Order: sequence, then structure tokens, then C-alpha cells
Amino acid sequence: MPNSIWSGSLSFGLVVIPVRLYPAIRKKVVRFRELDERGRRVRHVRVPDLEPDLDMEAPRAFERPIVRPSPPLPDRDEEVDYREIRKGYEVAPGQYVSFSREEVAALAPERSRVIEVEQFVNADEVDPIYFESRYYLAPDRDAVKSFQLLHDAMSRSGRMAIAPITIRSRRYLSAIRPHGEVMLLTTMVYADEVTPAEFPTPAADAKPTEREIKMANMLIDALTSPFEARAYTDEHRARVLKAIEERRPIEAPSAPPSPTRVMDLMKALEASVKAAKAKRTATREQSAKPKMRRARA
Repeated sequence: MPNSIWSGSLSFGLVVIPVRLYPAIRKKVVRFRELDERGRRVRHVRVPDLEPDLDMEAPRAFERPIVRPSPPLPDRDEEVDYREIRKGYEVAPGQYVSFSREEVAALAPERSRVIEVEQFVNADEVDPIYFESRYYLAPDRDAVKSFQLLHDAMSRSGRMAIAPITIRSRRYLSAIRPHGEVMLLTTMVYADEVTPAEFPTPAADAKPTEREIKMANMLIDALTSPFEARAYTDEHRARVLKAIEERRPIEAPSAPPSPTRVMDLMKALEASVKAAKAKRTATREQSAKPKMRRARA
């Protein structure tokens, strides 16, 4: 069973239900690491960017003091210390407002362990364009009955709950609806994050005729069947994994053992004791051979 990523309570009215949140999606993306020709891992170094992108459209200005780019440094490959890095937001080409990490952390939403339902809506009223990440919402052991009550009531009414939730220092809007024996909590984007579909409308002569619509409906009916999610697979990922399986691994140079790790230290000590005992035994046998020869003589 996966570990919960969040625990708290789900409340509607005066009813409070202790719940836990579990990941509902596990993306299976093939990720590559950067290597050099000898098979060694490549790391990225933080260096100052002396040529900012001037083509980016500038956001609206803020009242906070603007930090202008510093003059070019003599060495453009000079590494920037992590403690010197601040958070910057570009308000105009090459112009930034600057925040420390502490200032950004202070702007984070207040931590909350409560999912407070603000309203119930008909499930078909919410456009799927607002849906983002999905999580399973399950009850704690002592709250199964109250959780089941809400689950069944929402199932029969065809409603979903709309509630804010704070996850990892970010405030989300979420939609909660029954899903099997548990609930499915889906984080949502806000209305101002949805890009409007502003495209040229079709010309009058481009509109289909009634006969064409009828034929299109016949084709749709012919291709209609129950949806089976397992019938669709990620062919690109399968092709990449097959190529990885067929490729011979690069023998990268092994790193020297770290003397700070306890397990490595114990192994080294055990190997040293065995080597010392073997050496001492060999020395004793070697020194005993001449004595045996003298006794025979």
C-alpha cells in the first residue's frame, strides 16, 4: 500500500471526517541522465547569465525595487555560490524584482490540515479543462462510517464537492467525487489560468450541410464502443524501453569507496582482519619449514 502524502480532515457543515490523501497517478516516463562519452554523469554548474533574453514579453511592473543586471563579470564561467542565489521575477526585459528565500517562504499560504467543502455541484457542470492532478481520498480507520455516508450520498445525488486544499506550501482548488470505494480528489486550475479559445470562426460557406452531419453521426455510431483504458498503451515508451534493453551498457569507472559510510568501513575492517590473519598464518608456516629440515638432518 502506498504511503499517504497528506493527512487531515474533510469537513462539510459540522461533520468532520479524518482522511488521508494518496497518489492516484504514477507517470511512467523514461528519463535519461546526461553522460559524457566515457559514461560518467554530468552535473550542471550555476553560472551568471550575462546575456538575458530580451525577446520575452515583459509582465506588468510591480512597486518593488527593480534589480538591474550587474555589469559583465571578467569570468563568465565563474560558479555562483548557492548561498548567494535569490529568487527573481522578470518584470521587463533584463529587469527583475528580487526576493530572498525567506521572503518567498513567508508568502506561502498558511498550513492547513482541513479540506472544508465550500459547495456541492452537479458533476456534469464542471468542465474537465479545470482538472489537473488526481489523488485518492480515503478515510482513517475510525472514520469509515462517516466517510461511507458522504460517499453514498454524493453517489446517489450525482454531486461533487468543491473545496480548497493546501499541499506542499501551495493552495489548490479541488473537486472531490466518489470513485469506487473511495473518493477521487482532483486539483483544479483557476479560471484565470485557462487560455480562452480565441480562434477565427468558420466562414458561412464552410458550415456542414444536414446530410453531411447525418453521415458523420452514422460514422460516429459505427465507431462507438465501451471505453477500455487497458486497450491503449504508450507505444513510444515501449519502443524506447526496447531500445534500452538492446543497447549494451557503458562500463563507467567506479567511484572509490567512501570511508565515511559505516557499512563500507565495517567491510574494510573485516577484510583487513582476514588479510592480517592469512598473512600471519603464512609467516608461521614459512618460519616452521627450516626447523623441520634441521630435525631430519
